[in-house]
Amino acid sequence: MLRIISGERKGRVIKTVAGIRTRPTTDKVKESLFNILQSRLPGSYILDLFSGTGNLGLEALSRGAEKAVFVEKNQKALQVLHENCLSLDYAEYADILPYDVRKALPLLSEKRMLFDIVFMDPPYNQGFEVPTIQSLDKDNLVRHNGILVVEHLAQQELPRCIGSFSRYDFRKYGNTAISFYRKEICHQ
Repeated sequence: MLRIISGERKGRVIKTVAGIRTRPTTDKVKESLFNILQSRLPGSYILDLFSGTGNLGLEALSRGAEKAVFVEKNQKALQVLHENCLSLDYAEYADILPYDVRKALPLLSEKRMLFDIVFMDPPYNQGFEVPTIQSLDKDNLVRHNGILVVEHLAQQELPRCIGSFSRYDFRKYGNTAISFYRKEICHQ
């Protein structure tokens, strides 16, 4: 069972989807991640890519983010994501895009959206990480000094620089790793 760890909805349950290949971020990883980001959350705009049932974006809203945009293409996960937003009373603070990430990013760019924090938890071993970061850069969707939080396999080495994003932190939690990137001028 997943739950909101802290903030105004602390302890509330987040529904998950049985039988599909979602891999929700564990409470241990989520707690560590949000302890690192806590000072940046109040008033922030969040983009939750490969969002599944909304675990990370909903936690960010509970901790003071102003708005969250969720991108998820799986129909079962989308249904549960809608239910989670409603049950946590975040429907007015959440936009849900029912698209593949590659289609959603240009649409967000057309709307001139800018995000303070982007969560990416793509399927492992499918090569989504670098192309998605490159698209975020090309589509100019992240504010200067904005943060990308990329969850990936611990054995996978992501580049230090991708476009204008520079990795500034790396944390390992068993088989899972989190790479933190900041949008800035990246010096190789």
